[in-house]
Amino acid sequence: MIQHSHIDLGFTDRQEVIADYHRQFIRQAVEMALSPDQKRRHRDCLFKYTIEGFWSLEQFLSSASASERRLLLRALKSGLIELTAGYFHLTELLDIELLRWTLQPAQRFARQEGVPLVACMSCDVNGFSWGFGELLAEAGVRYLSTNINSHHGGAPLGKPLTPFHWESPSGRRVLVWNGLPYHRANVLGLMGYYSPDTELGFPGLHLPPKHRYEDVQDISLAERKLLPTLSHLENSGYPYDFLPLMGNAVYTDNGPAGDQYCELIRQWNARYGDRIHIRTATLTEFFQHLERTVPEIPTYRGEWTDWWSDGVAATPLDTLIYRNAQRTRHLVRRLDPRHQVISPKRLEAIDRRLALYAEHTFGYSNTASHSLLTHQVFTRKTMQAVQADELAGQALVEVLRHRGEGEFKARRPFAYQVINPLDRSVRAAVQLPVDYWEEPAVAGGVRVAGPDGMTIPCQIEPSPRGRVIVTCVDLPARGEMTLRVEPSPKSNSSSNASDQFTNPFYRAAWDPRRGFYSLVDAATGKELLNARQAGLGCPVYQIFPNGHREQAAGFGYTARKIPKDEVTVGQCAGVKRVSGGDVFERWELAYDVPGTQSYVLSATFYRDLPQIELSARVVKTDVTDPEGLYVLFPLEWEEGIWHLDKPGMPIRPGLDQLPGSCCDYYCLQAGAALVAQSGGVAWTTLDAPLVHVGKLRLWNYSTSIQPSGPIYSWLTNNKWETNFRLTCGGRFEFRYVLQASPWFSDATEAVAVCQAHTMPPVVIRH
Repeated sequence: MIQHSHIDLGFTDRQEVIADYHRQFIRQAVEMALSPDQKRRHRDCLFKYTIEGFWSLEQFLSSASASERRLLLRALKSGLIELTAGYFHLTELLDIELLRWTLQPAQRFARQEGVPLVACMSCDVNGFSWGFGELLAEAGVRYLSTNINSHHGGAPLGKPLTPFHWESPSGRRVLVWNGLPYHRANVLGLMGYYSPDTELGFPGLHLPPKHRYEDVQDISLAERKLLPTLSHLENSGYPYDFLPLMGNAVYTDNGPAGDQYCELIRQWNARYGDRIHIRTATLTEFFQHLERTVPEIPTYRGEWTDWWSDGVAATPLDTLIYRNAQRTRHLVRRLDPRHQVISPKRLEAIDRRLALYAEHTFGYSNTASHSLLTHQVFTRKTMQAVQADELAGQALVEVLRHRGEGEFKARRPFAYQVINPLDRSVRAAVQLPVDYWEEPAVAGGVRVAGPDGMTIPCQIEPSPRGRVIVTCVDLPARGEMTLRVEPSPKSNSSSNASDQFTNPFYRAAWDPRRGFYSLVDAATGKELLNARQAGLGCPVYQIFPNGHREQAAGFGYTARKIPKDEVTVGQCAGVKRVSGGDVFERWELAYDVPGTQSYVLSATFYRDLPQIELSARVVKTDVTDPEGLYVLFPLEWEEGIWHLDKPGMPIRPGLDQLPGSCCDYYCLQAGAALVAQSGGVAWTTLDAPLVHVGKLRLWNYSTSIQPSGPIYSWLTNNKWETNFRLTCGGRFEFRYVLQASPWFSDATEAVAVCQAHTMPPVVIRH
């Protein structure tokens, strides 16, 4: 029996209320662990408590007195309370550097206080990036306990209650117990206080529930529930003579500590202890028992792809802002590597906000409620992304001033510095800003002069607050270049409109009926778009009319009833050229598609660059039925395999995954690369991290997949009936970069280019 308090930031109340609750829970646990009652208990009935994540302890430490801190350390060092290595439970939004940060607070505390830290506890979420397994091993964590919520997913290896060694990309291993959902000890009547007589959540077991709460003061409910449960496990081939059960003093997320279970365990052992013996334990004690009693535990390599992360598309604008904040934070670090301007403490403040947004709880449990509380919880979640973006943006302002950005004053010179923040050389387009009151200075035409005074081709384009002058530059790794804009009578227009675009790297073609239907790689002559699919960037809309979300999800491995869907491929309604010059052409394709008021695909083709920039500008309507809006990328390359950019390393879907993990969808970092022996395609997604590979798989619960086929960028969804928003209306822009090359036969290079497109050169004005 392992007692803990599940961390759900916002699910049961406002986030600041929950922070105070967890502060109380640690204080309660310390008092119970050191209570005089402990001396009268049998060692198997002692109160013990596992701190599920360091965030809870952090709340306690923020206000603990010196005396309370001493008592905490005494309880920790006695082994009655255990600290675990995680911070809290996360979606897959965080990259590897930020994931590493989430493990550092517990490590610092454990080193400082001499407390062991060998186990990590995960509840609710259904998986982790492969890189997270590497980080656990790197931090000296030997054990990972999971209590997945089967509401929207399943257990790896096809079933729960299984141990395995999870091998990291470098070959390190972490011992995993792939467990049942948490609170099973409550449902079995073993924790005391009010407990629900409900379904147990054991695969294949059904004990008729009374669907009511009972005030558990003795072991009568446990006798009715636990005995048949253990018989079921034995009869169904469960191979072990032990079973870990997680519980809490109250059957609720964010629940308090309690020691009433100590008496229930004493009663049970007095009556049944010769057959079924129960003991309290910390997480590490359980794993030590597991290692002693199960000598041969299998090893599996691969990503434990998470079913939970689909919810981030229910808040598309918040997630878009979050991803910008994450990129800006990394840009600050690259431009200020020695912390001359931004201290590590300030970076940590950004990291904390990013982690709080990536925490797995996005809203109140009663998502459909119109109450103030529901809005408060969602708004506070949004605030984490906004504040991360604000803190990162402020840091960038200061770093750019340090790197030479001039003051904002009248008659600023048209002199610019372009900085490559990457550790690789780049050729890229940059935009030199001109304010609207300065337009007379550029109205007659301009030229861009490089460091040697030579003219660089440029193009004047409108911007929200004036004009930008677009030009292309070559920069070495971490290199810089000075550019000047000077008046010139030279025209900035070029070429007449046609239905195709050709440069040295590719040939693209479109028409008003088929949209963007052809993309041919110049080096190989390969057609990169599947002719059997709709055009590149075409919207696809999926809806489940009157679909019951609860039945499609299900609890405790119960049967799921997937509603019937309707899928509509958008129809191209018009094509127009909106810009053309010496540097690029830009075209817009309008589409009619349900679920939107408008959908416009903007495509930018550069005359001397291999990449294509695409953006989908969407006015999304509010729809209450379960739905999903996607952008289709029907890319193909003979024998090409997708390599998805995940934290720590790329994975090939279906090939580099644990058996039974999620193949319905994937949450990406920079994007993906389609790689074959003769070349490939790098596909970058700046704003929308979720994708389906091959076909739409919403509610398919797929655990196998072919690592090829089209990519569907998943813009919005409202499939959850709890925790995430029920509608996704709003005005959004989702941006992408596409580049093909015969050099992309090397997956490492293809993914590196995909990542490089997320951090283009920075422009500052002197």
